[in-house]
Amino acid sequence: MMIRAIREGLRTLAFLRNRDAIQARAAGAEGGILCAAGSGYRVAEVQPFTARGANGDYSIFVSLPSAPPPAAGYPVLFMLDGNCWVAGAAEALRLQSRFSAQSGIAPTLLVAVGYPGDAPINLGRRAYDFLPKHSSGKLSERFMQGAPWHQPGGAEAFLDFLTGPLRDDIARRYPVDLARQILCGHSFGGFFALYSLLTRPAAFRRYAALSPALWWDDARLLRDADRLIAALPPGLEADLLMAVGETETPDRPEISARMIADAADLAARLAREGPGGLRVTNVVLEGENHQSLPPTAFSRVLRFASAPLDRDLEPQAAPAQEHLA
Repeated sequence: MMIRAIREGLRTLAFLRNRDAIQARAAGAEGGILCAAGSGYRVAEVQPFTARGANGDYSIFVSLPSAPPPAAGYPVLFMLDGNCWVAGAAEALRLQSRFSAQSGIAPTLLVAVGYPGDAPINLGRRAYDFLPKHSSGKLSERFMQGAPWHQPGGAEAFLDFLTGPLRDDIARRYPVDLARQILCGHSFGGFFALYSLLTRPAAFRRYAALSPALWWDDARLLRDADRLIAALPPGLEADLLMAVGETETPDRPEISARMIADAADLAARLAREGPGGLRVTNVVLEGENHQSLPPTAFSRVLRFASAPLDRDLEPQAAPAQEHLA
């Protein structure tokens, strides 16, 4: 798997060296019906910022709804890997929040947290930000856990950044509801969302973990789950949405099966052993893989994020695993 990833990375780098030239030739070509209109495309209603945290510099993309805020302010959805997902999430939110009675998606402030540069995914930065320090010391042959671009260790500082200076500055600039703060992450970001819930449960009100990398660090969160769940505050009020693709890795069905089983295991343990106010939903999206799952899940995540806190969502003793087409 590592060799294949390196080979694909080299092919991508080789193409990127030629990409600007291809675009320049396309823009300068004469004849036909197309006329170059410049490179001013932007995602509507998304305002870019830069920020500095303990782990480095960030690109922050904020999508302000066109509808007025409720009396308490907008709920805030903090979405990780912002460069990659902000466009799709912002457009899904912009369209559907206009028809909230039908879509179930209320106006929500989207704060997508990414990194400087044009790359959709910054492998090194995201791994350091989303993963805590190693506990097992065991390198994974299957998952590149020890690769140079997957070095962990910055999760605590990153969580401090999200819940401290970034949250404070967002609240200073926009009308937001501090009681409705939501975190959404994918893969290592999904691990980070679960790690945040289990180690600092009051950090956010709701957590969305998409394709969470529960295998990481010799299945650390699963190994520590009994202790971490027992330590959750009895009066905790929080919602968790987990979503996994039916075919996370189509060429490695055993990995897909493991990710589905791991998510189901943790969801059942949280619902069975966790506080009564912790409400857990776990879904398997049929036909989706590790890359396709986030855009497929955007609408569900937005409904989850913007739902009123008093919605009818009863705790489940052992939640049935939903399979959604």
